[in-house]
Amino acid sequence: MSVRQVPLDVTSDGLRLAAGAYVPDAATALIVLLHGIPSVNPPEPGDEGYPGLARRFAAADWIAVWADMRARGRSPGHFSIEGWVRDVEAIVAGARSLPAAHDLPVVVLGSSAGGAVAVEAVARGMAVDALVLLAAPAAWVSFAADASEGVRKITEEAGMALAPDVLQDPSPWAAEFEAVVTETAVTRVKVPVLVVHGSADDVVPVEHAHRIAEAAPRAHLMVVEGAPHQLRLQSGVVEL
Repeated sequence: MSVRQVPLDVTSDGLRLAAGAYVPDAATALIVLLHGIPSVNPPEPGDEGYPGLARRFAAADWIAVWADMRARGRSPGHFSIEGWVRDVEAIVAGARSLPAAHDLPVVVLGSSAGGAVAVEAVARGMAVDALVLLAAPAAWVSFAADASEGVRKITEEAGMALAPDVLQDPSPWAAEFEAVVTETAVTRVKVPVLVVHGSADDVVPVEHAHRIAEAAPRAHLMVVEGAPHQLRLQSGVVEL
């Protein structure tokens, strides 16, 4: 079996997002991989990022799409949570436009905040066949409660740019987080949702997974004993 790396054209709010796809000869489904809020810390040894994860799925006969949402990695723009919801919609639309993806079932896998914005996009009408949430927050652990602290976390800990008006008055920016809440949005999601969480997650406590699973109409919960927040790096988790 051979796998082709193909370019993916994704534009959201006029921003050209960094994105790509890996396409196997005989694909059986399409998966879109969404990252969470990044860290300025160096990656773990051997971490190939989401392109590496996409290659793993492609080796298992999935068309696998990765993308950097605005202000992350090689994508331009200023971070906002509503902007990321729009980015998800643009990324999925771009993935569906691939000729090899015609009529294939579509799964979106979102890690942490990527899971939150994926649920919100589906709740607002984005069509997919299933969702997979890795260590997603049921509600925001920070950001909305303290706007100034949210700004510090994004600019200093995540290394993402914010718009000048947000730096002057972050209150409207922080208020957006109150409208993008996973445990609320997932009640309007009718497709199957696989909720995967590590019992040793010290960023988003595992009780968030239970809250999401209880709120979703069609959820299956899997708790990985001893696993931390970065589930995509854990041996065997993606194979689940």
